[in-house]
This record gives sequence, C-alpha cells and structure tokens, in this order.
Amino acid sequence: MKTAVPASVLQRSFPNIFPERKAGGIMCKISVLIPICNVEAYLEQCIQSLMNQSFQDFELICVNDGSTDKSASILDRCAASDGRIKVIHKENTGYGNSMNVALSQAEGEYVAILESDDFAEPDMLRKLYEASAANAADVVKGDYFHYLDGGDTFVNRLDGYPKNRPVNCISCPMILNLADSIWSCLYRRSFLLEHRIRFHETPGASYQDISFALQIWCYAERVYFLEDALLHYRRDNPNASMNNPRKLFCVFEEYEWAEIRLREKLDESSTLLQYFTASKYRDYFNHYHRVGVQYQYALLHRLEQSFLEDSKRGCIRKEAFPERVWKNLQEMREDKNRFFEKTAKPVADMRLNACGFENNALYAGAFLEKLETYPRVFLYGAGQVGKRLADAVLKQGGKVDAFLVTRRSEGSSDCMGIPILALSEAAEWADTCAVVIAVAEWSQYELYTNLEKYGFRHIFRRDAAIKEILA
Repeated sequence: MKTAVPASVLQRSFPNIFPERKAGGIMCKISVLIPICNVEAYLEQCIQSLMNQSFQDFELICVNDGSTDKSASILDRCAASDGRIKVIHKENTGYGNSMNVALSQAEGEYVAILESDDFAEPDMLRKLYEASAANAADVVKGDYFHYLDGGDTFVNRLDGYPKNRPVNCISCPMILNLADSIWSCLYRRSFLLEHRIRFHETPGASYQDISFALQIWCYAERVYFLEDALLHYRRDNPNASMNNPRKLFCVFEEYEWAEIRLREKLDESSTLLQYFTASKYRDYFNHYHRVGVQYQYALLHRLEQSFLEDSKRGCIRKEAFPERVWKNLQEMREDKNRFFEKTAKPVADMRLNACGFENNALYAGAFLEKLETYPRVFLYGAGQVGKRLADAVLKQGGKVDAFLVTRRSEGSSDCMGIPILALSEAAEWADTCAVVIAVAEWSQYELYTNLEKYGFRHIFRRDAAIKEILA
C-alpha cells in the first residue's frame, strides 16, 4: 500500500519518533524496515527475498529517500501485489531520517532492518523470531555472508561470541565490536521504545548505523547470538564509495553523538566506557585503512586529535584495547608522520599526500564543504572563539547566518553585523540547520545537551577541523 507521509511527520523531532499510539499496538510479529535511495539494480531481489520467507507474519516498510532512478516505480509495483508492503515516498533527507521515519511507522512486536542492496536467507525471520521468543531477548543477532560478484563468502563474524545463552555488554564487552552491524538482527520494539533508541540524522548515508548499534549494545540486557549466517551483505555496490571527502569524518561524528547518548548511562570510570573507547579506535583505524590515499593523512590528523582529547579525559585504558589497535595508537603517538609513511596506501605520486604535511587543509576544507550543504549555518557562542570562527569561515567563502546564545540579553541583536538569536528564537530551523559549537572544549557537552533540548539535530563540536580553520 502506498502511504503518504505529511511533512509534519517527516520533520518531527526525536521525542515524537515513536508516537504514543504505537506503544501498545501490535499489528504483526515483525516490522521489516528498508531504506531506499537509487538501488534499482538490487531492490527487487531484496524485496523478493522477504516475500519468500518461511515466516510470513510481518509487514515491510519501505522508505524511498528521494530516489531519482526506477526505485520508486519498483516499490509501487511490489506494494500493489502484496498488502503487507507499505511504501513511504519522501524528499531526500538522508539515511538516518529515513530510518527514523520507518521506526515511527512500525507496528510489529519486533523490528528488523534490511539494507536495500542486500538479501535474506529464506529462514532468516523465522530463526530470529524463534530465538528471540525462546530467550526473552532484547536483540537476536545472526551471522552473514559477504556477497561479491555473484558469490558468497561466510564471514563468521560471530566466532568467539557466547552462544546458547543471553549476554550483555557488561558480561561480554566485545559486543561493542559489532558497532557496524545492525542487520541480520531482530530488535524487540518495546526495548527500542523504552530507551528511545533512534538514528543520528545527518545528511547522506554514512555510518549512521554505528551510533544506532552502539545504543543497542549498551542498553540491551539480553543479547542472543545465532551460529547461522542469515543475510547476504553486498560488497560490490559501486555507490558505496569511500572516496568522498564529505564523508571523510562521518565516522567520528557518529561516535561523538553516540558517546553523548551513552553518557546518560555511563561515567568516566565505567568499564563499559573504556571498551566503548577501544571499539571507537578500532573503527577509526579500519576507516583509515579503507579511505582513498589522498585522504588518509587528513583522517590520521583527526584521529590523533581525538586520541589526545580522550587521553586528557582519562578514557584510555590499555587493557580494553585489542593488541593491534593499541600498537597502532602508540606508533602514531610517537611519530604521526613516520606512522603515516609506514601505513599509507602506495600511490604513484606521493605528492597526493605530500607526506601529509600539505593535506591538513583538506581537513578544514571538507568541513566547510559539508556546512555548505545546509540551508542555514549557526555558531553557538558569540565570544572570542565564535567571532574568530565566523571571521575565518566568511574569509574562506562560507556563510554564517546567526550566532546562537542560550539567552539573549536585551539590546544585543547582532555581532560583527551577524544576527544574535536565542535558542528559542532559532528553534523553527532546528531540523534543517547546522550548528557549530564555538566555545572552549570543557563546556561543549553542556551546550550540546541544550541544543538537543530545543530539537537541533545537526550539531558539530569544536574539534580539530575547526582548530585547523582558525590556525
């Protein structure tokens, strides 16, 4: 069935992602969610793999995120043939928003997520459901295959994880290493509702699964792992590129957002926070080794800055780190440039990296390019840091639409000719604007919390990118 979603639904802030009417209503056993954006080559295979499931008590919610290929017509044709298929067509707002829209429409007892270029084994839903019901699990996780060029390779990603008994991240901290794997899973919807777990809404489709998964693994009390490989994870989609400078630092933003969410539960001394930090750097180095060589030094620079900040905060504990990751951190800390020369991908012309020294500018450039994708850019803070940042951004051809302050003093209407707005005055643009926190590091978490209270969703902390601009 084709579903029209009003703009008010698409733009709702997080507290309303799960409408109250959904809290008690169970219409089917499983809601399967599929985000879609220009995947005409794979979409029918994906949907057909669900229609052929041995378990049939499910609904399929497909969110078309402004596709410009034939994906929309494929979805409408499939929906016309099966009443369990619900299609939501909307403008392109990114993966995170699409998933939150899908979550808001789910009516099943459980929720599953399937990427639109992957496909499921015929017994996937049945095996996940039976394991979840038998073990009163918040989450059931199955293994998967890597699918490439028409062939499969069994990943065995869950080798070493406890089987045949429910666990959680306290009893099994290695769960946090699954931060990049939200599919081949079944989530109890009441668990998602209770902890208000949602996706980070950033433009594009880069790494939003990380912060979602980290919330899942940290809050779940009962996680059950299956031996079976239940999903074919496609590795040959040409649109899944790692060579986009606008996506270069998305993995950092996702971990930062996840950490803010998790600090509602954890403190600096938490063992779990130590394992979270270790998992973070494992993913950072994986990202470093995957990106295009022309971006590696810029990313390494960001990684180093993050490590220095975490070290100052006391979040680094050697015992929580895999040996390989700890070794990389120590080598990077001793000599970043030597580490880069040792680990960078070989290229014919090393001037692409210039041994990294000229590539620092890319870091700031990618950040400025990303800000240009938002209709409005606000700086939270009109003090010394905010003024310097505004001046630097304007000189480099960027825009600053307003300074934001928590409360605006009487008579303070502008700074540097740029309007000053209280958070309450700017809240009408909270869904679409970018907000850069332009204050000293020690007060950033408090300000981040203030912004979230007013519904601001696209928030950037003052980190090494901004320091680079101010240099």
